[in-house]
Amino acid sequence: MTPGTEAAAVAGVFFCLGLWGMAPSVSFGDSGEFIAAAATLSVPHAPGYPLYCLLARAVGTMFPWATWAYRVNLLSVLCGAGAMGFFWAALRRARLHPAGALLGLVVLGLSPLRLHTSLQAEVFSLNDLFAAAAVWIFACYRGRVFQDRPMAALGLCLGLGGANHHTLAFMVPALLVSGWLHSREDPPSPARLARSAALLLAFTGLGLLTYAYLPLRARLSPPLDWGHPVDLQRFLHVLLRKDYGSFSLTVEGASAGGWSGLQAQAARYLSSVGSELGPAGLLLLLLGLFAAARRLPGRGEVGWHLPVLLILMTGPVFLMLGSPPLDPQTTGALQRFQLMSLLGLGWLAAVGGSWLASQGRSGLVAAALTLAAAPLPCVLRSASWHQRTDLAALDYGRNLLRTLPPRSLLFIDGGDDTFYTLAYLLYGERRRPDIEPHDRGGLVFPSPYGPDFRRLTAEGKTERRREVEAAAARGSGRPVFYSTLDENILPGFELPLWGLLRRVGGSGFAGDRRPADSPTGPVLWDSYVDRTEGSKAQAHYRYRALVPVYPVMRGLADAARGDYPRALLRLRLADALGPDVRWVRPSVSQAAQWIGFLASLRQDWEPAGQAFLLATQVQPEAADSWFNLGVTLDKRRRYGEAESAYLRGVALNPSSFQAYYNLGALYWGQGRWSESMDWFEKAHSLQPEETGAARFAERARRAARGEAAP
Repeated sequence: MTPGTEAAAVAGVFFCLGLWGMAPSVSFGDSGEFIAAAATLSVPHAPGYPLYCLLARAVGTMFPWATWAYRVNLLSVLCGAGAMGFFWAALRRARLHPAGALLGLVVLGLSPLRLHTSLQAEVFSLNDLFAAAAVWIFACYRGRVFQDRPMAALGLCLGLGGANHHTLAFMVPALLVSGWLHSREDPPSPARLARSAALLLAFTGLGLLTYAYLPLRARLSPPLDWGHPVDLQRFLHVLLRKDYGSFSLTVEGASAGGWSGLQAQAARYLSSVGSELGPAGLLLLLLGLFAAARRLPGRGEVGWHLPVLLILMTGPVFLMLGSPPLDPQTTGALQRFQLMSLLGLGWLAAVGGSWLASQGRSGLVAAALTLAAAPLPCVLRSASWHQRTDLAALDYGRNLLRTLPPRSLLFIDGGDDTFYTLAYLLYGERRRPDIEPHDRGGLVFPSPYGPDFRRLTAEGKTERRREVEAAAARGSGRPVFYSTLDENILPGFELPLWGLLRRVGGSGFAGDRRPADSPTGPVLWDSYVDRTEGSKAQAHYRYRALVPVYPVMRGLADAARGDYPRALLRLRLADALGPDVRWVRPSVSQAAQWIGFLASLRQDWEPAGQAFLLATQVQPEAADSWFNLGVTLDKRRRYGEAESAYLRGVALNPSSFQAYYNLGALYWGQGRWSESMDWFEKAHSLQPEETGAARFAERARRAARGEAAP
């Protein structure tokens, strides 16, 4: 079998595996945006990903069956399979033992992270394809990298890849330094190096010309038009990712630097590597490092330079330069950026397997046993990559559309999964052309806030949003909805719950006539479909970040109808689904405090106490929750627990007049006059104008002396 036939066979095997596990529709994250951009030739988020949009459109046009989501997901499967074909061809070009090459292929190809990203509409699978192609070019010309043909090929590969994802640039130092080290016996002359640099830059620039797509397409105002890059200033703004920060990996910015920061990033990377490779992969990796460093037989002809430099540049160095925050949200988003370093890890695993297989019969037996154990992470973590039944994002988007009456205006207050699932349904499947969506950042959907909105200060943006949205609520004649957890997002208007959304109503709104069995009740919720898989939520942060929306919003609806026990049950479920999600616990705490307040108004102290108890459990640092819990315990004559709750709140907020006053009253009711006097005096010292605390302190003092009954 020829090397080309072998590579094609490998690609075919991984294509079949990918087709079996591929997502059937839109996924969480950026998937919906990329599908919509392909279907409409739009401009997605910075830096615009022009090559991906063009290729996805081409594949979707060539295979005109099924939905656009299915077709664009198919592109990722094709790219992932192609990357494995290139990787196999590179290993064979390096003259590694076939058994070792197979081990490296299994370690890399069955990595749960690589499988996951190659089974949904995302740019990382295409990035992986270009990275593998660059490694293959290097393996083909390993001692002659600085000749014209390899330089031109690498330049075009890197340029086209850069028109898909900027992170491919981290491969360049690894390729050039490795090429130089391989040429030490016959080093290129200065003239040859200058010619090589010119060729590399010229063909890289040729590939980067794909970015001309952005201004050309933006001039036609496509449905998605991030940054509207029609002139040089706005083009550079998008190209350099100014909305995120050119050197920031996420919108969260960077974490603390210094030596401790570097250690934390290195630990993050090593932890990720361990979970991806598993015991067998880690063993092969260590054997590969040992064999390459000691120049043992079977290590192949590429050596250690390229894989080690590739790992360092696209793994730890990449993380250390960006220094992303160490929170769960950022960690979940960063996993996909580590695909290129897996190429180097897979290569060293292949070197280790090659050396092992070259050790005679016992080595072949050991290699066979290692091969049997290598797929273990893939098997044990199948829920993290297999997506054939994953319809949760599609359901969420459709549920939002079910919520909206005809001709609705929808203002979206953050949330990529809301933006992009709706973008797919509206533009990819062409559903609900009657509704008009707007993101309050003015980036994803057509902005109603004016062309200067992005240049305003934060305060100016807030004021502009309120002006535009209030005008729409008063004068558009259309139902106005918000996707938000903040009921006070539009001052002067009530935002009653409406299923997963909030509808503008109350003061300033005319004609809000909800049906008798309102959408805050079961009629709308029963129409929702939610095929969320619990195993997916455990495996992926983005799943956990969205799924709790259902119980939080329905819990609020239950509370509005006075069903406090059911509401609290749903809030506890939300906390269990997303305990590490940034928005979940603050929202659960706020909702629980609201329920406690409503129940307290009805003097229903048992559910009120349960509500405030939940608030303290999810946000134990919130002093007000402890104070309110103390009140409900006091009302139920559980004085010891009430005292503990008050004291916990005082420790968190020593300047709370009400807490000191309540403690004074608690001790007063138990006849503990000295303690009552002390706390009333402390309350009076905080607010001297409150004479009631001073009077009670004096009466408690007299009672403590036995002078008079209070």
